Amino acid sequence: MSSEVNRHSPLPLYRQVASAIEDEIASGAIEPGEKLPGELELAERYDVNRLTVRSALAELGQRGLIHTVHGRGSYVSAPAIRHDISGHREASLTRAMRERGHLVTQRLLNVRNDDSAEIARALGTRGRVRRYELLRYVDEAPWTLTTTWLPERRFRRLDRRWRGDDSLYDVLEREYGVRMRRSERTIRTEAAGPNDAEHLMVPVGFPILVMEGVNVDEGGKPVAVVEHRGRGDRVQFTVRLD
Repeated sequence: MSSEVNRHSPLPLYRQVASAIEDEIASGAIEPGEKLPGELELAERYDVNRLTVRSALAELGQRGLIHTVHGRGSYVSAPAIRHDISGHREASLTRAMRERGHLVTQRLLNVRNDDSAEIARALGTRGRVRRYELLRYVDEAPWTLTTTWLPERRFRRLDRRWRGDDSLYDVLEREYGVRMRRSERTIRTEAAGPNDAEHLMVPVGFPILVMEGVNVDEGGKPVAVVEHRGRGDRVQFTVRLD
């Protein structure tokens, strides 16, 4: 890392330190996943105090270039991975990621009944609703924590036919003859809660990008309610309007 800071520059010292670290990241001198030196070492390297270093790291963190794990230090964030959203495309995030050349693996975390009246109305069912929580890894790093609600009456014995290791879209098409497409999507940001932090490997309060909505079949009938909770530094959603 360069240790040059200009004390006569109108640019604040913390921004100069942040810029120097950013240059090292951009050049590849510090790679994604690599741990940065500690605050004390950086302060000595740039001949500034630790508060200045802390401010520089906070700025880099807000921009998604690094992330801090409590008790372990700051790490260079992996580049954001884009996911295109289009109403006419198949509603398979896993398939889309694989088509773009990414390695995708999944782990089914939890399956249970859900008595939410709001979810039942969105699915247009009076029967029991099953809730599936899935952790998706892209290129071997946690990417999204996905929850999917499905009507049990329409997809009987799904628990036996889907263990979470392959695409739910593929299973519904193969086992039930149902092809899903997106009907509506809402995108918002939230602060990571304890469950997000545990599975996505981020601190509590870390920015989380949330995408939720309804998938329908080819006849327009609701099939699933979905919620994807992704790391704000690794997930980028692009909406196509054509």
